[in-house]
Amino acid sequence: MSIKTLRKRIALVAVSALGAGLMSVVAAPVANAAAGTGVIEVKGATSLGICAVNKASDGTNVAHTAGSTIVENAAYGTIITVAAGVAFTAENHDAEKMIIKGAVLTVSDAGSGQTVTLNASGDRVHTSAATSVAATILPTAVGTGYLIAGKSDANAASTAANTIQINVVSSCGSDSFSAANSFVETITDYSGDSTVTTNVDTAVTAGAGTDLYIQIKAFNGYGVALSAGSFYVSATNNAKVSIGATLGSRPNTGDYSVATATTSTGIAVVRVARASAAVGQTTTVTITHNGTPVTTKTLTLLGEATSIKLVKMSSGTVGTTGASNTGYIRYQLLDASGAVVPGDISLDPLTATAKTPTFTVGKEATIAAGAVTNFASLGSITDGVEGFDCTSAGGIGTSPLRVTHTAAVTGATISLVVNAACAGGVATYSISTDKAAYKIGEIATITITAKDASGGAVSDATTMGAGQAVSAGGGNMVLAAADGDKFTGGVRTYQAQLTTAGTFNAVVNIPTGTVTKSATAAYTVSGGDVSNAEVLASIVKLIAAINKQIRALQKSLRR
Repeated sequence: MSIKTLRKRIALVAVSALGAGLMSVVAAPVANAAAGTGVIEVKGATSLGICAVNKASDGTNVAHTAGSTIVENAAYGTIITVAAGVAFTAENHDAEKMIIKGAVLTVSDAGSGQTVTLNASGDRVHTSAATSVAATILPTAVGTGYLIAGKSDANAASTAANTIQINVVSSCGSDSFSAANSFVETITDYSGDSTVTTNVDTAVTAGAGTDLYIQIKAFNGYGVALSAGSFYVSATNNAKVSIGATLGSRPNTGDYSVATATTSTGIAVVRVARASAAVGQTTTVTITHNGTPVTTKTLTLLGEATSIKLVKMSSGTVGTTGASNTGYIRYQLLDASGAVVPGDISLDPLTATAKTPTFTVGKEATIAAGAVTNFASLGSITDGVEGFDCTSAGGIGTSPLRVTHTAAVTGATISLVVNAACAGGVATYSISTDKAAYKIGEIATITITAKDASGGAVSDATTMGAGQAVSAGGGNMVLAAADGDKFTGGVRTYQAQLTTAGTFNAVVNIPTGTVTKSATAAYTVSGGDVSNAEVLASIVKLIAAINKQIRALQKSLRR
């Protein structure tokens, strides 16, 4: 059974229990098995006294048309919600008994050739010799009753296989919106979604050229789709709204900030658009049904980009294309108000060079954070990323690249020139420590500065490489070096905690270096103990203090 079905069944039972002023609820039978000893057919009255039918066959709640059959062919486990004072008929087939259990149900017309008796429990036992004879049943008070089929022992307990539950409420109120039973969600990039099964918004922010949609499946207190009434929608800040009545079919963009629509199915699709297509805004949308609040949502509709902001440039390694050791451009798109907006950038082909002829797949700037293809180390981000090639033909150096973005609404093109750097791997490197002398317990920072064959900083894609080693004499590395540790701007740092007094070296080995293979940096560590000179100075100070006290005492005694 689905969570939605279970919630509706609980709601139906709870409505009847609350109406009767009860503190407990009788669990509703839910099986759909044939009784084997009889069949009951329930029909509605000529007026709409049947509020809702929760069918045991599929667990759905449905509305009822006056006079039509509700349950037949032993569909036991069904729950029927009815209004007090409105009669319905129950027909027992195959010359079997039908027990009408519960004081809230009264036989108002037994029909000819039938008898109605009371059993020891006070239940009405409806007996007929005919194959199919109906009795008219009148719900007289709010509460719960049962129709039990074909029992030879009139006092036997009902089971899910032979019982139909009747919940009696004061009135149906079938056109009143119920938030507990209904579903409302906001989505973007509308692509014909025809299901609304949660109250969780998938998006409350949309980029330029994209609207937001509020989808509604409205049900009454009995879990039945609203069959009448009107939705009213209003939006602040002059945002435009419109309403459709079919899931999977988007309404046209509205012309005003209010809209209304009647419903016969409880379905509504509200489209929310900007007051000005290219300009961003925030709007609060309020929706009611016949005056009953349905939802209030604050939505953000971003404007189109008017500028490109460079967040970071990473240099690539010469001789790589379309891979993780190319360089990358990390960027943001901003609208006229300075808000960050989603979108992509492209390489202007007029600025492509032999060094950087094309871009590598990364990700466009997005509203929600996401992983970056080919640059997993960046993690999950909203910024856009484009990689750029560093072919062997171009060699070491930089290329001024023009990147462009085309606005989604106006079609305007914006651009930014960036200097894409391509560098080599490790040729030479040197190391240093942040201090020449430390005390035991201090943290030393070891800095490695690596250069490529041209003497410039190695590429940001360069790693320490296989077989690397970093050690600190007189201490322990805080975090051990790893083969995949990358340089940034030609620099990589590590830390060591110093534990022993003496003179030591920090030692770094990078086997991939084409010139330098190993480098050291010397430093000293003091033990923190007191020197002889410091002890002597303390003794002198102590003697001077004692002599001062003696002189003071002598002076006092002479007085």
